[in-house]
Amino acid sequence: MTAQYVDFRWIGKLERGEHRWPSVERRVALRHVLTVTDDARLGLYSPRRSPDAPPEYSGPQPAAPTASVSRIRVDDSLIAGQPDAVEVWLAELHRLTQQAGPYVTPHLGTQVRQHLDVLDHLQSNGGRPHLASVDARWSEYMSWVADNSGASDGGSWLDRSHRRANEAGDQLLGAYILMRQSQRALDDGAVRAAITLSRRSLTHGPVPPRTRTLCLTRLAEALASNGDDDTDSVITAARRGLQSATNDAEDEFASHCDLRYVTAVDARCRQLLGDTLSAGAIFNELLDGDNPVPLLDAGIWYAHLGECYLPDDPERAAGHGMNALRLANETGSYRAIRASQPLAIALRRHTTLAPVRAFVDAHRAAVLSR
Repeated sequence: MTAQYVDFRWIGKLERGEHRWPSVERRVALRHVLTVTDDARLGLYSPRRSPDAPPEYSGPQPAAPTASVSRIRVDDSLIAGQPDAVEVWLAELHRLTQQAGPYVTPHLGTQVRQHLDVLDHLQSNGGRPHLASVDARWSEYMSWVADNSGASDGGSWLDRSHRRANEAGDQLLGAYILMRQSQRALDDGAVRAAITLSRRSLTHGPVPPRTRTLCLTRLAEALASNGDDDTDSVITAARRGLQSATNDAEDEFASHCDLRYVTAVDARCRQLLGDTLSAGAIFNELLDGDNPVPLLDAGIWYAHLGECYLPDDPERAAGHGMNALRLANETGSYRAIRASQPLAIALRRHTTLAPVRAFVDAHRAAVLSR
């Protein structure tokens, strides 16, 4: 395959329809980036070979896929030319999230960033307001990738997502982003901000029951971090909300928020409020149960379980910390490493114990390896 040089002159010819059937190399690249299976989906036809080619049209041509010098990039051919185009872009985001599953790799971040670069290009002139909701979803996912890979820009991507969601009037995504901002504030120790953000998420327009339940769990954890006993009533409301959460299709962001998830938040709240005995029992039951545990969540749960054993059994606490690090390594997620930071700090005074020293050393190495 030969190198393909693309500049503004070639782009202009493609946009004007002077190029109706690019070379096979360029078509392969366009199909790959747009994740479509045939050239017709790109709006490209060979008049000599395709019975589906549209009739000649002398009016304005729909925008075609464009490229930057030395690198093919997606443009808005599908978005401008077909009514289901935005759905195609969202389907690609869904494909990436399903493909990634619980595993976060640098390649995933690169893929998502490519799409965001395209969205930057398409919106650079202030036009195409219909892309704001698409941009918001890709930006939110990029923030998730950044947080799980240990990158420092997860908050800025989430802020961008919030701005775009507001531009699009997307109430559901707006509530979800406020919930995630609350979660990030808790991770940073900003308890007051976490409480404020989680409360705002609960008043951010009508949202499906499962999403509201997820927002309630963040409020519960934020209140527990502040030593507020009202946590119990919030957890009760969250459980009650799950009873009416019947249509998962509406809860596109909160499908993971099930009874087990709420139970784990309850355990975390109990631990934060000083009831380490019942918190440990709940975490142990969740992690030792017969049902498969989501690996990203399990790593964090092990870190919190380790904290439950700090007062009386530092070696057991370290063992659970090692489980958290193991799952962080298996999934490529930095969040479990970060969640186990308080455990590692608290255990430093017990480093004369071999299991504890092994965990503290392993945690230090895990932090430096990201």
